[in-house]
Amino acid sequence: MSMMGGAFPRAGAPVPIGQAVAVWAIAWSLGGIVGGQIVLAASGTAAGDDLGTVTLAALAAVSWTAFIVAIALVSRMSAISVGAVVGAGMRPIDLIGVPIGVAAQFVIVPVLYVGLRRIAPDAFAGDDVERNARELLDAADGWRVVLLVVVVVVGAPIVEELVYRGLIQRAAVARFGIVAGVAGSSVFFGAIHLRPVELPGLIVAGAVFGVLAARTDRLGPAITAHMGFNAAGLVALAW
Repeated sequence: MSMMGGAFPRAGAPVPIGQAVAVWAIAWSLGGIVGGQIVLAASGTAAGDDLGTVTLAALAAVSWTAFIVAIALVSRMSAISVGAVVGAGMRPIDLIGVPIGVAAQFVIVPVLYVGLRRIAPDAFAGDDVERNARELLDAADGWRVVLLVVVVVVGAPIVEELVYRGLIQRAAVARFGIVAGVAGSSVFFGAIHLRPVELPGLIVAGAVFGVLAARTDRLGPAITAHMGFNAAGLVALAW
């Protein structure tokens, strides 16, 4: 069966796109909004304040837990294994994703922003693009640097790929075809970060991860590429 027809032939049928989006919305609302407000209140952090590393990690943990539980419930209700729902799977060859992710961070995204700055220099200034990540890095020291690396380089790539390439993209590709499914899920991935200046780069990065997941029909290459992308970004800011 050809993948160009819009189906993923090996890892099992994904859940319908409507169900995938509904599950995402519930998990995002409970983990990101309700759980996030509880974490912020407990930490004494007001809306608009800079997040400390520990608060960031707590927010991430609450959100990730909601998504993982949601995927597990979808699996149980659909009588499909979690691996089949998200296309989980990893092989040694999937480590090729690391240099691909690094290349996306150091070559593809910078070239994109060079073009965007020619069109709208004020909207895509370099300091604005890097501000969020730089603030997180500047706020970390000592053991908090290790915690930040765990969150950004390990946790975020795994959970985000499970959700956006595994749950959402697989359902979108099965419904709309590989091109529209990857494109749509990449735009969704970028938009949900709620940082307009970073949106073009996140969409392009999401497309890189999405193509890797779609062409191999497993999340391994997308996860390692995402890890390489995030790690390269931290290294670049640190130096």
